[in-house]
Amino acid sequence: MRMRIKCIVCLLLTMGLILSSVACSKAGSGTENNSSEAPSEGTGSQTAADDKTTSRKTEEPAGILVVYFSRTGEQYNVGVIDHGNTAIVAEMIAQETGADLFEVLPADDHYPMTYDELTDVAKKEQNEKARPAYAGEVPDLSQYDTVFIGAPVWWGDWPMIMYTFFEKNAAALSGKKLVPFSTHEGSGLSGFDKKLSSAVNGSTVLKGIAVWGGDCQNKQDSVRKTVRDWIAGLGF
Repeated sequence: MRMRIKCIVCLLLTMGLILSSVACSKAGSGTENNSSEAPSEGTGSQTAADDKTTSRKTEEPAGILVVYFSRTGEQYNVGVIDHGNTAIVAEMIAQETGADLFEVLPADDHYPMTYDELTDVAKKEQNEKARPAYAGEVPDLSQYDTVFIGAPVWWGDWPMIMYTFFEKNAAALSGKKLVPFSTHEGSGLSGFDKKLSSAVNGSTVLKGIAVWGGDCQNKQDSVRKTVRDWIAGLGF
């Protein structure tokens, strides 16, 4: 009888040890799976975040600046205006590209408001190869890869004040993409591109555009489409 009891006790103890071993094994297996998955999820999230940051840095647009000289007052074939033709085009370019704007303003604004007198002053400056001073500080050009530069055509050339700008900033403009634009009443681009290239050595001058002054005042929807198509053609 005693021998039978001992056998039963041994059997129960053996079964208890087996069940305890299986339970520990399952618990240990679950712990290992959880600890191995957590770092994997964390690493994946961090990698995704890094990829997004890199993508944002890559997609950031290059800095663009629009520099322009413009006049109000009496204009040929347009009449008296209070918003310059070139200013209108410059603002459209800035709106389409997200560019900054810098207006070249004379330090001593001696330019007449009547058309005939203005043309006389412009011709005199051209004959004398004048370099009128402009007011204000130019933005830090190192921030920009592309600079659009515009002005009205005066006697088939850039206004002389623009040569002041070119010469004072030639070193900072060198190596950049420069894009000329003009407003006119029959003169077109007037070689603005070639003259700009000569004035700023080492720059890359892209295809410019010439816009009729009358259209800037009276056909702005048409001008905006022309400007938008031109900018798209340049890859901006």
